[in-house]
Amino acid sequence: MRKFSILILFFFFATAGFAQYTVSTLAGDTAGFLDGTNSTALFNGPAGVAVDTNGNVFVADAFNNRIRKIFKGSVSTFAGDTVGFRDGSGTTALFNQPIGVCTDATGNVYVADTYNNAIRKISTTGIVTTIGGKGLDSAGLRNGPASMALFNLPVGVAIDKAGNIYVAENGNNVVRKISVGDTVSTFAGNDTIGYRNGLDSTAEFFGLAGIAVDDSGYVYVTELSNNAVRKICKGYVTNIGGYDTLGIDTTDVTIYPGYQNGAADTSLFNNPTGIAVDDSGNVFVCDEYNNVIREISKGKVSTFAGNAGFVISGLVNGAPDTAEFYQPIGIACDNKGNFYVGDNGNNVVRAIMLPPPLGIAPIAAKKMNMLVYPTPCNDRTLIASAPSGTAQLLDLAGRVIWSNEHFKAPYSLVTSDISPGVYFIKVSNATQSAITKIVIAH
Repeated sequence: MRKFSILILFFFFATAGFAQYTVSTLAGDTAGFLDGTNSTALFNGPAGVAVDTNGNVFVADAFNNRIRKIFKGSVSTFAGDTVGFRDGSGTTALFNQPIGVCTDATGNVYVADTYNNAIRKISTTGIVTTIGGKGLDSAGLRNGPASMALFNLPVGVAIDKAGNIYVAENGNNVVRKISVGDTVSTFAGNDTIGYRNGLDSTAEFFGLAGIAVDDSGYVYVTELSNNAVRKICKGYVTNIGGYDTLGIDTTDVTIYPGYQNGAADTSLFNNPTGIAVDDSGNVFVCDEYNNVIREISKGKVSTFAGNAGFVISGLVNGAPDTAEFYQPIGIACDNKGNFYVGDNGNNVVRAIMLPPPLGIAPIAAKKMNMLVYPTPCNDRTLIASAPSGTAQLLDLAGRVIWSNEHFKAPYSLVTSDISPGVYFIKVSNATQSAITKIVIAH
């Protein structure tokens, strides 16, 4: 009888602890740029997030071309200013739409400077140096000494206990490794678009986005186009989330988007982006177009936070199962089990904390919904809901392909004359901004 009572007590505390998770707005409001208190600071397209052992939260503020720092209720610019490519100290350094960010054990920050095709390091004193890649006009795939290596749209970056850096490279569809000895190699993938598990040298990826590494040195990646979460372990690539076509690995199979929990190999994701691993080996994924945070644990996929599905988006704080996100794309976990999310569509940074954050009041913000379908599209796509203002269609290099200064949804965008590929629709005005990805496929 005593043993039974102990089990009941343990179950009560375990479930009560889980119920105490609270989603709040850590910093930000509408789109813009402003340093200051958490409640007055502004971000524009917050993407990757990272947290160091001292509780500093670093944010890749993509459209502001800056790395921001959140600590003790205040937001500051840690490095970066206007768009460009330049090493230096703090705001004298320049970035070009950085997306991925991570920290090492001593507090150095590493950045996937996406549109500069470079990996940058920011020391604890704010000194920015380039540790791989040569800038915007030097995209490529070249291994060897880090000073000579070339990258193509690096979007995610992670570091292991030994100091090796791993890069999710969207443009080359490979995972790269920068070893402690400053040598760059291809860790997984073969520069071929596809979906294939197996040996790391023959595995294929499509649309790499986020990357994380656990305490054992295993690497995890997300794929936008394959709607999958993959694990790289001991030279072998496997699927741990996203429908894997019942074990059929081929370049000819489309991994369809959707929203479904349950067994990992039959679960569905819709544009998975940011990824993090906690101390227990549980994997957390920003499921961008489903507007939720998913958890992968012991072969099962569940919804960790967010209100179940792509049709529900917004900015609502509170309990994880009633909270709302809008295209979250970056996530980090600290050493206390708290999570930080780059809520890109809302232009804010969210916190998922246990216990509830002390001294951080929820920040009210306007809902900004943007719904575009179908994607992939052929001759046209419908922008069903979005803020009114200036609309732009941007390619992966940030070039404006189409614009409308008097945009108002709903709007049918003709895409028949636009080359196939991945694009971004951005709509902004004086108080709001929203952006979403579309795929054009003729």
